Amino acid sequence: MIKKLIAGELSLSDTFWKFGVLGMALVIFVVRLFGSFLAGKLKGISLYTYYSKYFNPLNMDTGIVVNTCLYLGSLVIFVWYSVVVLSGIWKSSDKYDKSTWIKQMARIVTVILVIMSYKIVF
Repeated sequence: MIKKLIAGELSLSDTFWKFGVLGMALVIFVVRLFGSFLAGKLKGISLYTYYSKYFNPLNMDTGIVVNTCLYLGSLVIFVWYSVVVLSGIWKSSDKYDKSTWIKQMARIVTVILVIMSYKIVF
C-alpha cells in the first residue's frame, strides 16, 4: 500500500482524503498524545533541561524515558509520513487527467496541509 502511495498509483481522491487529510490527522493526534504524556511526566521542565541537568542513568525515571522514546519516535514517523504523503499526492495529481484545476488545487492544499501540520507539531 505504501509503495503504491509513493508511486502515485492510487486515485487522487483516495490519496488526498484518506492518506493526506485523515492519515495526517491521525499521525498528528498520536504525536500530540505522546507529547502530552511526556509533558505530564516532565511537569513543566523542558526535555532538554531534564536530560542535561536532572537525568541520571543509575536512578532514572523509566516513565520519562519511555515517553521520550515514544514521542521522538512519533515525530520521526510524522516527518516520514508527511514526505510520503506529499510525494504520493504530487505524483497522483500528475496522473490525474480530468481537471487541471483539481490537480493544481490538490497540490496547493497538500503543501498548505503539510506546513500547517508542522506548525501544529513543532
